[in-house]
Amino acid sequence: MEGDFEKLLGDMKPSKELFFLAADIFTDLWNAKRETAKQEAEHIRRDIIMIERKTEQFFDRITETDSETLITAYEKKIRKLEEEKIILDEKIAKCGRPLHSFDETYRTAFTFPSNPQKLWSSDRLEHKRTVLKLAFSEPLQYCKKRGYRTSQKSLPFTLLEESGMGKYDMVPTPRIELWTF
Repeated sequence: MEGDFEKLLGDMKPSKELFFLAADIFTDLWNAKRETAKQEAEHIRRDIIMIERKTEQFFDRITETDSETLITAYEKKIRKLEEEKIILDEKIAKCGRPLHSFDETYRTAFTFPSNPQKLWSSDRLEHKRTVLKLAFSEPLQYCKKRGYRTSQKSLPFTLLEESGMGKYDMVPTPRIELWTF
């Protein structure tokens, strides 16, 4: 039974090409997200500059007016603008800076699907339970005569499976005809 399970895990190991393709896709997504965050930070910086200009305009108006009600209204507007600026400064501090690098963030997430047997071979029971939870979406069924029944693999392993690759062809270009009524 244990040997059958190890064979099942061994069959779940994706090809290197497919695994590196998945890693490249995640890297591209990571870089696109970072680029979007940089653009958002630049947009926020422009908003901060606009707020600073408006604040300067209100200060100029305060110095030019003698009316107490206008001065109070301008000061109130300056306070609101300063609060907005503080909020935008906090957003820009969080924007575009991941807590860890791509490698630090996804190292474990990529290590497990690349070779689930590695974690299974550990002596710790928690690791074996983790393999069962991460590799299969449903509990495995075992038949003494036939071995493991068709297993329901988890989504990452289903996506990394090569069984369906290369079986699809394009429709040949000649002989495509339009329907007529």
